[in-house]
Amino acid sequence: MKNSLSSRLLVYLVISMLIILFSMGVVLVISLKLQEVADRRFKDEQYFQQLQNQLTELQSPLNTYLTSYSSSALSKLLFISETLHESIPENRPITSRNSDLIKREIYFLIDAYLDRLSEVIEQKRGRKVQQYVQNYDDLLTMYSYINREINTVSLLGFRVQLEVYRNFLDFFRKLQLYGLLQIILATALSFSLLMRLVGTFAGPMAQLSALAGKLSAGEFSIPDIHLSSVNEVNQVAEAFNQMKHNIHRYIEELQEKKEFERQVMEEKVRNLRMEQVLKRMELYTMQAQMNPHFLFNTLNTGVQLAIVEDADKTAEFMEKLAALFRYNIKDKQFFVPLQHELMGLEIYFSILKIRFPKTLRLVLDIEEEIADQYDCPAMVLQPLVENSVLHAFKRKEGKGTVQVSVSYEEPVLVLSVRDDGQGIPPEIVRALLTPHTHDYSISSHVMGLENVIQRCYFFYPEQKDVISINSELGRGTEIVIRINTEVEPCIKL
Repeated sequence: MKNSLSSRLLVYLVISMLIILFSMGVVLVISLKLQEVADRRFKDEQYFQQLQNQLTELQSPLNTYLTSYSSSALSKLLFISETLHESIPENRPITSRNSDLIKREIYFLIDAYLDRLSEVIEQKRGRKVQQYVQNYDDLLTMYSYINREINTVSLLGFRVQLEVYRNFLDFFRKLQLYGLLQIILATALSFSLLMRLVGTFAGPMAQLSALAGKLSAGEFSIPDIHLSSVNEVNQVAEAFNQMKHNIHRYIEELQEKKEFERQVMEEKVRNLRMEQVLKRMELYTMQAQMNPHFLFNTLNTGVQLAIVEDADKTAEFMEKLAALFRYNIKDKQFFVPLQHELMGLEIYFSILKIRFPKTLRLVLDIEEEIADQYDCPAMVLQPLVENSVLHAFKRKEGKGTVQVSVSYEEPVLVLSVRDDGQGIPPEIVRALLTPHTHDYSISSHVMGLENVIQRCYFFYPEQKDVISINSELGRGTEIVIRINTEVEPCIKL
């Protein structure tokens, strides 16, 4: 507590207040003494003025008593004369000052006036008219003389007091100057004490501010600061040192955590790359599953045509088949331009028309302006058409229809394959639309359809409605693929 900022402030405040109070006290004491001197100087003037007033008050009841013999006037006259007698001092020392001699004379004159007044009263009672008239005239003469002497004393006293007053004013001006100097000195001393106190923590705080600037700039190698100031500043310095160490340690922990996260991220990237490799292998396997199946069916048809027809028809068929094979094996990419996919589909339609000239009607409805603007997964339309041709019309009499539509509903590219065949049972639809990557449980007869569905799920895992099947038993099936052109597929090769 002795070295705390509050205790030092209290000590310096008490010292400053004591100095100021002492200076003001000295000025106050001297001022009171000067007032006392001034009061003594004017006390005599007040006293003689009182005597003069009492003498004047005697004249009215004296005249009333002498003219009307009034008892109330006599009572008042006796009261005033007794008061006046008591006001005159009995001790009358002799001095060499003229004013004191005149005062002594006035006292004796008043005594004589009061004695003569007593005689006048007795003579009035004894009805000695001639005597109290003569004494009354003497009283008036004495009254006038006493007044003149009092005025003389007042004039002498005023002159003396005027000179004293001048000296008093000179002394008071000096006193004011001395008091002002004392207040200035006390204020300067208090200010110096205050500045000394401010200096005890202003300098250390400046050092702390400079080190804080370096710390904010990332310089954590600065040495600890040790101060010898008030307790509060010393505690701030220690807290600053502790904060610096904590921040340094925290940054090191963040760097270690960042390095760990970087390593984890690299591991995740490696895992993702491995997962993509596995998915590519699986997709290649799925695509490879379609080609043997299709090749078996088409070659079987070619053999049958070669038996029942002449060589020209077989040559035409085999030419279309070769063109389709070339399309299928031309590009191993997962995504191709929509125009490229439609060209392969047209070749496939040509082959189907040769195979089923009377029992199958094929319709291709395409918005030509979008064919060159968008991409789509490779080999998605042909397997869907093949699935309809192979399974939709087994129990249907007459001519069956397969319609392929391609449209754009911003921002979705819509690919649709519709047939008017026998339809697909609901449980098969639910099984086909279940996302999975292996363990195929559906009959091999729908392997091409399932392959397309699973590839769509691979490419657009976040788009739940990327493919849908609308089927009604006995009335047909529609398979719709919706590709959001604003969403990148998860794998695009």
